[in-house]
Amino acid sequence: MSLKKSYIALAWTRPVPWAGFASLSTDIDVAAGQSRTIRYQRDLLRRYVREYNGVLEREVALLELSPDRATPESLQVIKDLLKTCSPDSTFLNVDFTAAQGWRPQPALGKGVPSERCLALAPDPLIIDGKLFDPQEHFQKWRKKEKSHTQSKPQHRLTVLKALTGQESLSLRQKAVFLNEKKFLTHGGKPWTADNLRKFLVLSD
Repeated sequence: MSLKKSYIALAWTRPVPWAGFASLSTDIDVAAGQSRTIRYQRDLLRRYVREYNGVLEREVALLELSPDRATPESLQVIKDLLKTCSPDSTFLNVDFTAAQGWRPQPALGKGVPSERCLALAPDPLIIDGKLFDPQEHFQKWRKKEKSHTQSKPQHRLTVLKALTGQESLSLRQKAVFLNEKKFLTHGGKPWTADNLRKFLVLSD
């Protein structure tokens, strides 16, 4: 009787700080509750392993910080998996580049030999009784990102209005004031004296 084929499932996504999404659990089940993209990948990869009677040796969720290259953190995760997992295991992931060239995963290309990689097509999948189409999902996010980019002038006016009457405060104190009032940078980060200084220079 032949042994079942071993797989390492790798699901990943990118952060969206302005939307409050800046961290991700490496536990794929926890991550699936934080990101619909991770949930989709986890379920699609598990379905494939079940259909082909394989064994999931490991499942990992990654937050890839860079849009065009593998970050050191992702590469280290891959290197650790290569050292600790079965030498004949296959790295399984979803190839989003098959859908309009979106979302390549550079960590796989640099960290894992091509003969050990298997990429699945990003086909639509039923999740919680509803059809999840990754192409449609990413298109919606691009529209949201475009809308967010276009909101930058209004965001600037809102922050400047919040600072009205606070002229006597130092830059550090103004940053603390804005953070306490829940006014973040347009990129979704807390204010500091440094980024506020740059912000105010551009406003002059």
